[in-house]
Amino acid sequence: MRARLWLTVAVVIVLVGALGSIWASSVVARNDAQTSRQNFRATVLEIASTLKLAIQHEQDLVVNAGAFFVQSPRATQTDFRRWMAASETFERYPELTGIAEVVVVPAAQLAAFEARALADPAGTLGPNHTFQITPPGTRPYYCFANAALARVGQSVTPAGFDYCASALGPQFLKGRDSGEGAYLPYGNGTSKQLVVGTPIYSTGYAPKTVQARRATFIGWVGTQVTPGSLLSTALAHRANTAVTFEYIGSSPRVSFSAGVRPPGAQVMTVDLHNGWRVRTYGVLVSDSLGANTNALALLLGGLLFTFLLTSLIVVLGTSRSRALAMVHERTDQLQHQALHDALTGLPNRVLILDRVEQMMARARRDHVAVAALFLDLDNFKDINDTLGHVAGDQLLVGVSVRLSNVLRQTDTVGRLGGDEFVILSEGASLAPGAEALADRILDVLRSPFEIPASEIPLSVTASIGIAEGVRSKAEELLRDADIAMYRAKSAGKHCAVVFAPSMQTAVDEHRSLAVDLSTALEQNQFFLLYQPTVNLATGSFTGVEALLRWQHPLRGVVMPDDFIPALESNGLIVPVGLWVLNQACRQGAAWHATGHSFSVSVNVSAQQLAHDKFVDDVRRAVTESGFDPDLLVLELTETSLMSDVAAIVPRLQALKSLGVHLAVDDFGTGYSSLAYLRQFPIDVLKIDRSFVSGIADTKESAALVHTLVQLGKALGLETIAEGVESSEQRSQLLSEEVEMGQGFLFARPLDVEAMDELLREL
Repeated sequence: MRARLWLTVAVVIVLVGALGSIWASSVVARNDAQTSRQNFRATVLEIASTLKLAIQHEQDLVVNAGAFFVQSPRATQTDFRRWMAASETFERYPELTGIAEVVVVPAAQLAAFEARALADPAGTLGPNHTFQITPPGTRPYYCFANAALARVGQSVTPAGFDYCASALGPQFLKGRDSGEGAYLPYGNGTSKQLVVGTPIYSTGYAPKTVQARRATFIGWVGTQVTPGSLLSTALAHRANTAVTFEYIGSSPRVSFSAGVRPPGAQVMTVDLHNGWRVRTYGVLVSDSLGANTNALALLLGGLLFTFLLTSLIVVLGTSRSRALAMVHERTDQLQHQALHDALTGLPNRVLILDRVEQMMARARRDHVAVAALFLDLDNFKDINDTLGHVAGDQLLVGVSVRLSNVLRQTDTVGRLGGDEFVILSEGASLAPGAEALADRILDVLRSPFEIPASEIPLSVTASIGIAEGVRSKAEELLRDADIAMYRAKSAGKHCAVVFAPSMQTAVDEHRSLAVDLSTALEQNQFFLLYQPTVNLATGSFTGVEALLRWQHPLRGVVMPDDFIPALESNGLIVPVGLWVLNQACRQGAAWHATGHSFSVSVNVSAQQLAHDKFVDDVRRAVTESGFDPDLLVLELTETSLMSDVAAIVPRLQALKSLGVHLAVDDFGTGYSSLAYLRQFPIDVLKIDRSFVSGIADTKESAALVHTLVQLGKALGLETIAEGVESSEQRSQLLSEEVEMGQGFLFARPLDVEAMDELLREL
């Protein structure tokens, strides 16, 4: 009876296991197919985004060229050629084949334009140096290139080519009235290229009405690019993928293609508007059980597991050893739980330390290389804050799987807690070097993670610290790797850094400095210096910039570069920044009371600007001090402005409503685009000292300063040059029409007594 009972149980288990294996493998096949579709969709969107960004990059060039023609409405072909050479446009835009400014020439002004074109043609002339209209004919108006340049080796358009009589004509006139740019196909056959252009107006921006736009219209600036280079950039590092960039606004349709379309490829289309769309071709995983190796492996594995489980149950049910087997199994589970992370199943700190000791013992005995890699995910807190801890846990599990797969069997990966992982490697695994292993790990994390808690794939990066060699204790090896990891964080994240003994000294000094900083504000150890700003043309005094210094009781005067990062990391920059603001306003009011009225500039950190309370802080500072808000200048960095544009713009507008002025500090070193810069109510651009220092020595710095000044003029902003240290720099800046400057050439940062003495001498 007992044998028949266990046989019945075995049959039931076999049936349930077989059905469950079939169901699970079907689910895996469907999930793999869904994951493949999601990955393909992510690839499609990324390709479309890359292509769109590439076109926006071209539009930035068009805007910059437009600013040149707005500032120089009478610019000739020669002037434009010089500007192109100074800005090194063809070197910076390898995909660019040509650029031109096209203007509307009424029939009554044709003779005058022809005379200018013959003197300095923007294209090729006809036989016997004649200006020939192409296509010929008498029309009320013509659209000719006033200035144009083509890359060496590219064909040059005739000087008399009438663009309004070409396929671009309707879009040219439509852009003039709408004020909007466009990108269109142009040319025939294999020479067909992409034209990116925008209308320009004497106001520097598009007026609100069609009548005003027509009245201020100057012309149309366009660039001609090779679509193949843009598509190749979008397809970089993507095998078995093809893309077609298609324009459906014409008949027949125009398309540009790149990549090799694999057999059986699926297609997905993304609409870029303006008549353009991107079609991407790629191979998707089938949801068929027989065609999916993962599902088939799961099915066979499930059937095998069912058979083994059935055999085990029968044996346990008919044997007295069942109880002992259960005791052993439970003991193994408890031991595993004590030594492994509950979430990922990886070794925990206890087991990692034990394996480090074993690894170093082998190294001492066999003289082999050993290394510990301390890995921390970058910005992991943002995922927990935005998607929740469930999403964070799922991401950690995905990371642990990838780390385990990229290592050799002799290596160890463990989780210390949070988003911190440790990799132990030795012997042959380190033959290419620990840094090569770190690069392999960073590469395997580069692909987005598909997790159930997020509708879109998550992209993560990591910072890795490497500690090599034997230590006296396991904790010391992990400590050194941890220190190197934090150095990787400070180096910009998503990189690996090898530990050096000097790092430990720096960490100890940093900790000591951080401890002292916690009481520096309470003990009145901070003080301000003021560096004057002068008019470059007259040398007259115009204002000061408040600069923070720290009078350490033992170290003496500590410069900002040595303690500002620590203030930002521990959050003390907010109260210290408020102290600087209040102190500068009170001192400015004191100077004002003695008859000296000039501006006072105060630097603002990104953490201060991140809260609406900062507007109240500024209002309270000027109100309580009695300082005229019109004389207060708040200096902001490009990085702080771009941290959260949607939230920061209203705060800047609120600050402007108080009457204060806003300046972009160290302009040119950040990553704000012209499109974003226009959104900010900025009054002043401060050109970074790195550009000023080379303006008299290198063409590159001079060209950059020229471009920044022209940009400031186009936006109606005052320009101030930082770090002026020589008369040659001052002369060069004056020639570029920079208005203000500050630097050691005029005065070093001064304390209040020195400033008072300077003011008495004025």
